[in-house]
Order: sequence, then structure tokens, then C-alpha cells
Amino acid sequence: MHFIDMLVENHPIRKTKQQKQSFRDWFIARAEEMGYAAQADEKGYSRNVVVGDPDAAKVIFTAHYDTPPVMPIPNFLTPRNIAFYLVYQLGIVLLMILIAGGAAALVGWLTKVPELGGLAAFVACYALLGMLMFGPANKNCVNDNTSGVAAVMEIMSRLTPDQRAKAAFILFDNEEKGLLGSSSYASKHKQIKNHTLLINLDCVGDGEHVFFFTGKKTRALPAYALLTETLGQQEGRQLHMENMESSVYPSDQANFKHGIAVCACNHKKVLGYYVDKIHTKKDTVCEQANMDFLGEGLSRFVEKLEA
Repeated sequence: MHFIDMLVENHPIRKTKQQKQSFRDWFIARAEEMGYAAQADEKGYSRNVVVGDPDAAKVIFTAHYDTPPVMPIPNFLTPRNIAFYLVYQLGIVLLMILIAGGAAALVGWLTKVPELGGLAAFVACYALLGMLMFGPANKNCVNDNTSGVAAVMEIMSRLTPDQRAKAAFILFDNEEKGLLGSSSYASKHKQIKNHTLLINLDCVGDGEHVFFFTGKKTRALPAYALLTETLGQQEGRQLHMENMESSVYPSDQANFKHGIAVCACNHKKVLGYYVDKIHTKKDTVCEQANMDFLGEGLSRFVEKLEA
């Protein structure tokens, strides 16, 4: 059984404290079966899972394991179309304002008390914000981000014992609540934050276009040239190595100086490349071809890294 199938069958939702703990216990057990040392790293509200020795690793592979609430408005990402992304996000804000304004008008009209209308608008705004972060669990989270966790496990399973010292793996908690897990880890590990190459896998399961978004300082590293060369030899998916300066992809890599964002996209002529269905019940797709592309390519990259 593939890792993605194991995850969907055993831990499809990882939102409550109990669900997260159950998943962490399961994942740590699987990592130890592969021969890795794994543990939960606790700081404040977040519980990250660390595999291997990140302080000594040449590269760290990450993914967030928490899953989102169901959203009244689908999250729609266009990493290479910044204008559309900004318009879409602005549209969400305007819709929230309209809903709050409608609540204020209705309450004010019903009660004839303007102050109560203002209170209703305030309550409506915070209720909508609360739904975006703490609402009921989305029941289908296959791409966001069960796919990232599965990809991490694919890489782990392909590394030989003598290659494992060069890589470490971290599953971040609370990405969906504002990158809290990765932020707390970065603040605690400044050397890793400022110097270690980190490859973050987020929504990598749906789409044959696999993107790596990288900042200028990371592109100057010798390891980046090796990464590009190694992945360029892979077949089965269309690889895109893009600059973060002309792209947008909000995820955990943003908390690290040498963080690389990885995602999979579909494509339409006018819209361009996009990630859709996340935070909705339609998030049910993770193609094993994507897992094999990333698992094989990134494990080969680790193999070629100098010890």
C-alpha cells in the first residue's frame, strides 16, 4: 500500500488535539520501522515532529501535517499569476465586509438601534475569521496536506542508511493557523533558520506541473544547481524551477532564509497554473506519479550531496 493510501485510510483528518496525537504516534512508529530516530518537538501551542538530526543535515524536507477547517469560500492559489491571486484575496475580504455590513443593516433595521447594528457587524467579522481558522474540520484533505506528508515518507523510504545523515525531516503543526509551528521552530533554531537548505512540500499531489519556488540567495547555493540538475533528469511530470520574487506561495518555507516551496499545479490557458479544491470537500486527489517523481528525485538529490 502506498503511503498516501495509508494516510488517507488511517489519519485523513488531523485537526483536533486527539487526532494530531494519534497521527504523531503512528508516524513516529512508521519512521522507527524505517530505521530513523523520530520525536515530537513541543514549543507552546505547536507540536512539530522531527526525524533525524536537523542541526547536522545538509537538507531538511518539511511538510505541515495539520489539516484545515472547511471554508465557506474555497482557497484558490495561482502561484505564477500574482495579479489574479491578489484580486481573489481582495474579493474574499470584500465579501466578508459585505456580509458584516448586511448583518449591521439587518440588525439595525430590526431593532432601530444603530449601536446594535455596529455590534452585529463586529460579531459577524470575528465569526467569519473564526471559521477560517477554527471552523469545523474539512473531511477531505488529500492534497492539503496529506500529499506533503506522503511525499516526505516517500523520500524517507528511499534513502539508504548511509545517506540518512545528510537529510532530516520535519512535519510542522499549525500551518493552517498562520505558520505557527514553523515559526516557533525557526525562532528556536536560528542556525537552521538562517543557513540550512529547507524544501517544503505543500499541496504536491494534484497536477502534473511540479513547481519549486526559490529565492535569490538560495539559487546562489551550490546545492541548488545540483537540485536542478538532478530533478531535470526525472520523467513523468513537468518540472518548473521558478523564482520566488515573481511568484507567490504562502507556506512554511517563508520562515527560513533558504526555504524552497514545492507544489503541484494544473493549468489553463488564460488563468495559468493553479491549485484548487483545497479547503473543500472536493480535495480528494493525490496522484502516485507525483509521489514517485518527488520521492525518487529528491532522494537522488540527497545521494549526490557531499557528506
